[in-house]
Amino acid sequence: MDTTALQRALLALGYSLPKFGADGDFGGETRSALQAFQRRRGLPVTDKPDAATIAALQAALAQLHKPLAIDRAKFFAHLRSGAAPMFGKSLSKSQVAGIEGILDGFTVTGDGRDKTLAYGLATARREVGSGMVPVREGFRKTDADARAYVLRHYPTKYGKPAGPWGHVYYGRGIVQLTWLANYEREGIAHDPDKALEPEFAAELMFKGLLDGRWNGLGKGLAFYLPTGGPDDMKNARRTVNITDHWEEIAGFYRQFMAAISSQWSVMFTVRRAFFMSSGPPVGR
Repeated sequence: MDTTALQRALLALGYSLPKFGADGDFGGETRSALQAFQRRRGLPVTDKPDAATIAALQAALAQLHKPLAIDRAKFFAHLRSGAAPMFGKSLSKSQVAGIEGILDGFTVTGDGRDKTLAYGLATARREVGSGMVPVREGFRKTDADARAYVLRHYPTKYGKPAGPWGHVYYGRGIVQLTWLANYEREGIAHDPDKALEPEFAAELMFKGLLDGRWNGLGKGLAFYLPTGGPDDMKNARRTVNITDHWEEIAGFYRQFMAAISSQWSVMFTVRRAFFMSSGPPVGR
């Protein structure tokens, strides 16, 4: 496990790295977080992660990443009940399909935390609107319309075909994927419209929210919304786009948390209580 992977593991488990995040440098902040983990697990406190610590980290992550059991019928009933005003009292088949895709994507690239799922759903509600399905840039319905839109607004390299397949790599998805290099990284440069598939788009969104790739600091969502600590809703938005619309997203987040919290199985409630039982871990 390299230093960046270690830091991301600690962040995912709720250990704070407030100054530097997952920067790949094993400094005092990372050492303090590591030793807090070791003390909490009853391990020998060391300056560097030893084999026993790495095994314990991997076991904790495996537990955290287990698929979550949620009664989707009850979850959607809550969203339709009027308790979540962002949707009124009804959901269309398309909205349900979009939300189902996010739930499915979360089981693939999520971290097993209710906070992460709620924030991903809230982000989707803001980024793509109440429809909850991935969109093309400018909310254009067809590739031709989207190409015309980006060429009109960005008559530079961005708005023109690139690569060997003749595609234009405008924004597609929930948190939109842009530019050829990013489509290549995700393995879909040959088929960019795959980013419009609800589950795949959700997988991309949760990967970005968790690894901090979009804020340039390596600070993912667990840094701002720690498992056992208070939520920093304003700065959580930095996992996507500075702090714009953070208050709106915070409102959506609270509504989704209410829907999720009442639907988890007892198994997950017990697991979450286990991570919170000793209070918030400290990594200073």
